[in-house]
This record gives sequence, structure tokens and C-alpha cells, in this order.
Amino acid sequence: MAAPYDTLAYLLDRANVHDTVTRLGLYLDLESREGLIKDVYAPQVVIDYTSMFGGSPIETTNEKWAEELGPMMSSFDGKQHVVGNVLIELPQPVQGVARPDKCRAIANVNGHLFRRAARGGPMMHNGGRYILDLVRLPELEQKGENPWRVAKHAMVLSWENGSPDVMTTVAKVGH
Repeated sequence: MAAPYDTLAYLLDRANVHDTVTRLGLYLDLESREGLIKDVYAPQVVIDYTSMFGGSPIETTNEKWAEELGPMMSSFDGKQHVVGNVLIELPQPVQGVARPDKCRAIANVNGHLFRRAARGGPMMHNGGRYILDLVRLPELEQKGENPWRVAKHAMVLSWENGSPDVMTTVAKVGH
């Protein structure tokens, strides 16, 4: 029998989704490959940074994506992703509503990136939104872990300011 979707389950889902979204920004900054694989991304993931770099979204595994992120993030001398205003789209727990196995979260994100050797200055700031489709992984839930993982990660760029050369190495990796 499926677990009931009541107020407690709804609140736990919201907290778990929020934690997963928060971990995304933090683990990027900490260059935590293990954290991105274990706590953030689903085994199969779609990454869409086309608003920043052009090209097409990529379909990959969490392990390959985390491996690709390593050189990108380590190319900076400093970085900080600030993720906030997280809006989690889950159905309200009312009679007859099934417990969701997927949801969407939309969050504001600001990236502050520093590379000493960049021509034109060492700083690049940008901002926009993460649009994240998350899935519930029952095998994690059965082990008592946060079951929510990002299956699609899109970045929608709204603005940027600073030296474009700071991002040169990032734009070359994976695209």
C-alpha cells in the first residue's frame, strides 16, 4: 500500500526538496563531486545551460556531469552560488490527491565567480533562475534518506556583469 499523502508527508517533501536545491549551490562551490552524485542529481539528468552558453541541453549521468563540473569549478580562484526564493510546486495534501513522485522547483540564483588571471578583471557576476525538475527515488526513501533528486537542471540567465574572460574555461568544458 502506498504511503498516505497527508500534511506531514507534504511538509517533509517540501523540506527535502528545499534541501536538495540548497545542496546544489553549496556542492558546486565546495567542488563536492560525491555530494552532487549522492545528494543532488538523479542517476540520469538533463542539463540545460543554453541561455548562458548556447548549444543544446545535454542528457548525461550524474557521475559524468559531476566529473565534468570538476574542471569547471576548479578553474575559478573563488566562487559563490547564492540560491534563494525557492518555490516548490507540490500539490496540496487533500483527500484523493496521490503522493507525487516528481515536482518542480524554481529558484533565483546569483553566481559570483573570481579568476585572478582573467583579462579585463577578475570578477563575473550573473543572475537568473534555476528551473529544476525533481524526482522521488523510492530506493532512497526506503533507506530513510531524502529521496528527492534533480532530473533536469536548467539555468535561465537574466543578467551578467563583469569580465567575460572569467567564464572562458567554463564555456569550453562540455559544450
